[in-house]
Amino acid sequence: MKNIFIVNKAARTGKAAETWDELERYLNANNIDYQVRFTSGAGDATEFAKEATSTGELVGLFVMGGDGTLNEAINGIVDFENTLYTPLPSGSANDFVAGIGLTGSALDILKRALNTESYRVLDIGKVIYEGGERLFGVSSGIGVDAYVCLQALNSRLKKFLNHFGLGSATYGLLTIGDIFTMPFADARITAWFKGERISMDVKRIIFAAAMNCRAEGGGVPMVPDAKPDSGFLSAFYAHDISRLKCFLRLPSLVAGKHKGKRGFDFLNFDKIHIKMNSPMCVHADGEHVGFFEEICFECLPQTLKVRG
Repeated sequence: MKNIFIVNKAARTGKAAETWDELERYLNANNIDYQVRFTSGAGDATEFAKEATSTGELVGLFVMGGDGTLNEAINGIVDFENTLYTPLPSGSANDFVAGIGLTGSALDILKRALNTESYRVLDIGKVIYEGGERLFGVSSGIGVDAYVCLQALNSRLKKFLNHFGLGSATYGLLTIGDIFTMPFADARITAWFKGERISMDVKRIIFAAAMNCRAEGGGVPMVPDAKPDSGFLSAFYAHDISRLKCFLRLPSLVAGKHKGKRGFDFLNFDKIHIKMNSPMCVHADGEHVGFFEEICFECLPQTLKVRG
């Protein structure tokens, strides 16, 4: 089996380079045979993952970076059956690694992966939109949820906080401002779950998140009970409440105690279609997808083999 590394040394405002140096010393000291590709821009991790997983051989794919880099690599996997995926966290939030239950540092995860033949098989999600589709490991969403991610991609605040190890706080700070400025949208939601179909009209959607893991945005537990091996996804959507009320409920959301609050609703699904009356911002694992009036989320159960 080949060990192939995709490394984003620019993650966490360049501090990931120190993490790679540590991993490289371990690999060389233990005579581990490996290949490494370094990303230099958007899309590189996807292309590198395509190259690595297109041969039909069994590949140990190690991806080091933040949630965006991990997402790019998942979207490049051609042969899921013959790919053993290991995420090595070095970003600001690292929601995917936390969400699938990997503990310890990037080096700890690397050591465990290299010293085992076992793996877990996890679900992933897919968001479908006009002109394309994208896979996600943590979440995909619309509205404030997505617009915060778009702003965070090039946020000076995030870069500043990263110097103090507080980059994940960026999402919460940006959310406060966006709740009071982002436009709402009315929507028709149709969902399928275990062979049953439901439809509903929803007024004034603030955001809607399709969750594979329990938390996003630096650890905010949007769906506290979500599990990445459940075989389905969970939607959490905020709607038909005032901006002020939504803001005042943020502490309960951060604490994971928002179930049962009016205007905060949950829905398990295999597939969900949302048709809005105006375009809303869409993200996948924090990566900007675009602005769309119509989207669909689907669960791809038992797809991603993870070691570590």
